[in-house]
Amino acid sequence: MEILTSSRTCPELTETQWESIAPLFHGGHPEATRRGRGRPAHSARSVFEAIHWVLWTASVWAALPECYPDFRTCHRRFKVWFEAGLVQQAMETLYGDEGLDLCSAMGARMQVCRRAPGFKPRFRTSPGLGWSVAQHEAEN
Repeated sequence: MEILTSSRTCPELTETQWESIAPLFHGGHPEATRRGRGRPAHSARSVFEAIHWVLWTASVWAALPECYPDFRTCHRRFKVWFEAGLVQQAMETLYGDEGLDLCSAMGARMQVCRRAPGFKPRFRTSPGLGWSVAQHEAEN
């Protein structure tokens, strides 16, 4: 299986940049460990840095370098944050219109989430069910 990656290099996220967007992610993660069960959750910063890398390089999630948390963890949290508009807000804060363009490009690459009739999710989801907030609003 060939893994698609981009030759575009990703700028490092500086401490100042992280401090400017950290309040967006202050609530932690809804799937974080509760009552001491399961694995400890990865930090919001390490996951956002992985998301930042994927957005910036336009690579697939499976190509995520090993210095970041597992790509499945990052992708799962990306979907929650993207649908809530947090990724878009963070990228706009960091890079302005260029950051929003990167988010739009990722939104165009995302697949529609198809569910069987009567499917009930384990966790609460938004009405878009797989669509980004931007795509959902653009269609309505």
